[in-house]
Amino acid sequence: MVSNTALSFEERVAQVLLEGGFITEQQLEQAREGLSADGTGLLDVLVAQGMLAQETLITVLSFQLRIPVVDLRHVEVDPEAVRLVPEEYARQYRVLPTGFDSDGSLRIATRMPNDFQLSSELSSVTGRQTKFVLAIGGKLDDLIDRVYATGPAQTPAPPPQPQTEGRVISLSPADAPSGSGVFGADIGQMPAVQAVDMVTLQAVRSHASDIHMVPTSDSSKVLFRMDGILTEMVVLPLTLHESMVSRIKVQAGMDISESRRPQDGNFSIMFGERKAEFRVATVGTTWGEMMVIRVLDSSGGLLDLEALGMDAQPLHVWRQLLALPYGMLLVSGPTGSGKTTTLYASVAELINERGNIMAIEDPIEYRLDGINQIQVNRAAGVDFPAGLRSIMRLDPDIILVGEIRDEETAKTAVNAALTGHLVLASIHSNDAPSSIIRLLDLGVEPFLVATGVIGSFAQRLVRKVDPQCHILTEPTATEAMAYEQEMQEPAHAMMVGQGCNFCNGTGFSGRTGVFEVMPVDENIRKLISSGASGPEIRTQALKNGMIPLRRAGMLKAEEGVTTLGEVFKSVFFIE
Repeated sequence: MVSNTALSFEERVAQVLLEGGFITEQQLEQAREGLSADGTGLLDVLVAQGMLAQETLITVLSFQLRIPVVDLRHVEVDPEAVRLVPEEYARQYRVLPTGFDSDGSLRIATRMPNDFQLSSELSSVTGRQTKFVLAIGGKLDDLIDRVYATGPAQTPAPPPQPQTEGRVISLSPADAPSGSGVFGADIGQMPAVQAVDMVTLQAVRSHASDIHMVPTSDSSKVLFRMDGILTEMVVLPLTLHESMVSRIKVQAGMDISESRRPQDGNFSIMFGERKAEFRVATVGTTWGEMMVIRVLDSSGGLLDLEALGMDAQPLHVWRQLLALPYGMLLVSGPTGSGKTTTLYASVAELINERGNIMAIEDPIEYRLDGINQIQVNRAAGVDFPAGLRSIMRLDPDIILVGEIRDEETAKTAVNAALTGHLVLASIHSNDAPSSIIRLLDLGVEPFLVATGVIGSFAQRLVRKVDPQCHILTEPTATEAMAYEQEMQEPAHAMMVGQGCNFCNGTGFSGRTGVFEVMPVDENIRKLISSGASGPEIRTQALKNGMIPLRRAGMLKAEEGVTTLGEVFKSVFFIE
C-alpha cells in the first residue's frame, strides 16, 4: 500500500502544482479518487489521466522543488546497487536502489524523497551515503518485484523435500535463491535443487505459461513462454541440465532411469499462500532430454467472461446461448488460444443454477468446486468416448468435453446434446463457422450437427499494449491498407508500446482475447443439412450480425488494447 509519508509528500507537490496553475482543484480531486492500493502515486495518476504533462511534472520537481526524479519505465538498474539493500528492506520501505553517483553514493528511487530518517537508516545498512530520487512513471512495487525476483544473491534455505502424497512441495520466498541479471551468474554453480527452485518460482513470478529446458551440444538453454512469446532466460552448463531434469522427474513422479522414451508427470508448489501446478513432458533429443513444463498458477483464481476480454456484443450472445437448456456449444481455436479457460469461465457461471455438471478432460487444468471432473486415463480404459458414455449414466445437466478429436467422441457428444443436455466442448478449427465443418469431417451426419449444435465460438489471444509506455503511432502502409479493407474507413494513429522496464522492453503486458460468436439459427441449420461449405455458412453468419475475428481484433486495436501487428499475427486465416 502507499504509505502516509509518500502520500503527504505527493500532496505537498500537488499543492505546488495547484498554486502554480498547472492543475485545477477539480483535477486534483479527480486524481485523489483514482488512487488505489496498487502502488500508483498521486502524481502518476495526474499524468496517466492526462491532467498533467510528464515534462511539466519533471520541470516543477527538478527546478522549482530541487528534487531529482527517475522514470521507472526506463531507468537502468545496477545489480551491484541492488545487492546492497536486502529484499525484505526494499519491500517494507518501498525503496529501489538503482545505481551509484560519481561520488560513490547509492542512488535510491522512492516515493518519499524527503524521508531523512529512512535515508540515514539505509546509509547504516549499506555502508554508503544515500541519495534519494523521486520515482515516477510506473508502479514502484512492480519494479521492486521484477528486480528482486532475479536480484541479489542470498543464502539459500535447506532444500524443501517433496511430500509423498500428491507430490506437493512447500516453499517460502527465501527458498528461492536469486542472482544478478536474469537469473544471475551464480545459478550455473548452484546445486540442482536450488536451480530448479529458482527457475520454477521465477516462472510463476514472471507469469510464464511454459518453461523450456533445451540441451545443446555444450550447454542447456532455459526459455520462458511469456505472453505467448518464447524468450531465452539463461544458458546453463550441460551437466547442470541433466541434474535439473532428474530433480524435476523425481518431483513429478517420473522414471529417472529412462531417458529415451517420452514421459509426462506433474507436481505442485505451495509458495506461501500461493499454489502453482506444473505439468511436465520430456523427450529424448540428439543432445539429451528436452523438458517442457506447463505452468498453471491458480493463485489468481478463475477468470470470469468479462475478464477474458469479451466485448459487449459477443458476451451478450454467448450468455444467451449458455442460458439454453440443451444443445452443443463449440469453442474453437488453435492450441494455446485459451479455449479451456473460456470453457471453465462459461461453466463457472452456471454452477449455482444448473445442478449436476460433469466434465471429462485430458488433463484437468483447473479444479473447481461444483463440477465433477473425470481425468482421461487410457491405461485404465477411460478415454473421451468411454468417459462420455459413463457420464450419460450419471444424470448430468451440463457436460464439458475437454476436446473433440475423433469420430467416436464427436458422435457421442452430439448425441448427448440431442438427448437434453447442454454440452460444451473445445475443437480445433480456424473460426466459428469452420467448427461445423470440422464436426462433419469427423463423420457426424449433417442432420445431427444441424439439430444438435446451437452455437459456435472462436477465439485468439493477442498481446496487450503496455499502458506504462504506450504512445500514438501511425500504422505502417501494410497495416493501413488491411485496416481500410476490413473496416471500410481510413486508418489513423493508434497506441503501441515503446518498451520499458515493466514490459521487458517488448511494449506489451499481458494478453486478452479476440472472439467471434455464431448462433446457429434456422438459416444456418438449412445450410448445414444441405451440405453447404464453410464460406457459405460464414457468409450467412455475417448477414446475421456476427462480428468476425479480424474485425474484432481491429476494434481492440482502435481502443488501444492491442496493435494491428498483433491482430495480423494472431488472427490468421485465408479468406
